[in-house]
Amino acid sequence: MTQSPELTRRSLLAAGLGAGVSIGLGLPAFAAQREINIGINTGLPFLPYAVAEQLDLFNTTAKDLGVTDATFAIRRINVATALIDAILTQNVQFGTLGNQALLNTWAKTRGNVNFRGISAYWKGKFSVFSNTDRIKSFADIGPDDKIAVQGPKSAQALYVKLAAMHYFGPDQAHRFDNQLVLLPHTEAVTALTRSDAIQVYMGISPYSEFVAKSPRVHLLATSRDFADPATTNAFLGAIEPVYTAHPDVPAVIIETLNRANKIILEDPEQATKLYSAAEKTPLSFDELRAVIAASNDDYATVPNGLMKVANVMRELGDLKDVPASWKDFFTGPITQTEGS
Repeated sequence: MTQSPELTRRSLLAAGLGAGVSIGLGLPAFAAQREINIGINTGLPFLPYAVAEQLDLFNTTAKDLGVTDATFAIRRINVATALIDAILTQNVQFGTLGNQALLNTWAKTRGNVNFRGISAYWKGKFSVFSNTDRIKSFADIGPDDKIAVQGPKSAQALYVKLAAMHYFGPDQAHRFDNQLVLLPHTEAVTALTRSDAIQVYMGISPYSEFVAKSPRVHLLATSRDFADPATTNAFLGAIEPVYTAHPDVPAVIIETLNRANKIILEDPEQATKLYSAAEKTPLSFDELRAVIAASNDDYATVPNGLMKVANVMRELGDLKDVPASWKDFFTGPITQTEGS
């Protein structure tokens, strides 16, 4: 289910925004131009942002929705923990993070800066690779093997726990906690394919497809082998000082992502060209187009399965309190949708 343009317009009007006049005077409001920076990482999970960036969709959509005093820009921060820090310090106003990080950040900032999600954006899979012959499945990973993930509270790190439970038993979720190595995807690819610094890498597209071509690497599993494939894995969020200061921006972002997702779904060729212009990729154009065409329904703004993730984290001792609804983790117009 996607957020409709009509819903975003209603959200703006309900907030008293987009009227463009000073209350009581009937005169045009000349507010200072707001700079809205959106922090993202790299890789195909961020394809909607690349499409929107290349087509200037954020600024176009803002104008369409009557938000004329804000300009939008994308900032790429390739370390997951640094991106979360940027969100909390307002070096970016809105930023991306995985499902586990969203829930942890929500919990740790309650009663302080009150972080909330404003949109989902990706429900794709992670692929698990090894460069070691003795490791033929996740069950063969030993106590001395190193596993590369983006961050200690990343969605990758959560899926390592889910895999440990699946292959070793429900009491083994933290089996690999001390074996995680925190690396950006580009560095993890190099470490896996050119050295023995790590033995296992949980990757995303297009890095996964590039790694798969290496003769010294083989696939162990994908996250869909041991977890619900419908679960949303990535989100965009902000802290309370930001979303209260810019209550019209979440509607703009959601509508922009929905427009970008429509392009990805209907025109993978164009989406491939736009992504190639935005980011360097280790794949050829034809290889990249095939990957995008095969995964073009992985992009959605409505959260799915977040309460399942929250309850699993609570059972593992990684999240103390779980509200009754996923909407408690979010703010803005996305809470008017039927997520889970």
